[in-house]
Amino acid sequence: MKPEKRIHKRIKPKGLQAGLIFNSEQQEIALDADIIDISYTGIRVKLKQPIAADMVGNIRINMLLPESNTPFCVHGILKHQASNDECGLHYVDHVHGSIDDLMFECVELDETTVLIKTT
Repeated sequence: MKPEKRIHKRIKPKGLQAGLIFNSEQQEIALDADIIDISYTGIRVKLKQPIAADMVGNIRINMLLPESNTPFCVHGILKHQASNDECGLHYVDHVHGSIDDLMFECVELDETTVLIKTT
C-alpha cells in the first residue's frame, strides 16, 4: 500500500450527488454522478453513465451542499479516470475559500463519528 502524501484528509460524504457538465471542443455533455470523496484539491466521482476514455475539456460540478441545501458549483479538469464510470477531477478557476464551504458541510460520518450540532 502506498503511503498517503496528502496534506488534507479525503472526506467521503455519504449520499452526496452532483451534476457534471463536460465542455469539450466539439460538445457539451451533462452527466449525473455520486461523489465518492472530496479533498481541498479535487473530487472523485462515480458516474451514472460511462464516458469515453479519451474525454478531455473543462468540467463544471453542480451540487447542493448537504446540510444547508445551498447550490454550489466548482470548475475542474479530468485528472484521472480509473474506469469508464469513475474519475478524479482537479479544481481549477475557483474562488479561494469557496472549497471551505463544501468541506465544512461534507463531514465524514461513520460508526466511530458522533456529530453534535449546536444552534
